[in-house]
Amino acid sequence: MYSSYGSSSSSGTTTLKYRIKFGGRTIETTVTNKAAIANEWATEMLSKYAGKDTVVGLDNEWRPNFSPYRSNKTATLQLCIDDRCLIVQLFYLDEIPQTLKTFLANPNFIFVGVEVAEDILKLKNEYRLVCNRSADIRDVAKSTWPGRYSRPGLKDLAKDICGLYMPKPKHVCMSNWEARVLSESQVEYACIDAYASYKIGHKLLMEM
Repeated sequence: MYSSYGSSSSSGTTTLKYRIKFGGRTIETTVTNKAAIANEWATEMLSKYAGKDTVVGLDNEWRPNFSPYRSNKTATLQLCIDDRCLIVQLFYLDEIPQTLKTFLANPNFIFVGVEVAEDILKLKNEYRLVCNRSADIRDVAKSTWPGRYSRPGLKDLAKDICGLYMPKPKHVCMSNWEARVLSESQVEYACIDAYASYKIGHKLLMEM
């Protein structure tokens, strides 16, 4: 499902690159805790999609907390446009990337996911990262097909709307997302979540 093809590290910062195979596509995935690398990715996307409405899959992960009354700080931010995915290890960033801030605030980008508003609120409260525009793909699906859904999850929507069969292993979902180096299983999980959100969002908002 995945292959690693590049890595670099220096003074506590790490960048790894993977090719994640899913749904007949290969998703070029960058995992980093270095602000400069996140800025490079954001700069490239800002240039490539300048001036046009663009769907971006967004998801966060954080270390599980088994108390219902508190949530741990966001450890990773995943962003996906088409076959390009960025996984930013916010927990270990050397600094908050300025171009990433610009990317998130760009009104042409529509950040999508299931209950995406909760992820966006955590980013704002914990890292002062502000997303200008978003859409909850669960709400969009329910309004597109009234009565068809009650409370579908990402896995349900991916299968029903895009024909994508998502692996959602519980042990990976509940793993330590604050690890300095994410496992290949974590990278695959995080990438596929953001990619599926992108595919569903693109189908609902751009193709219908």
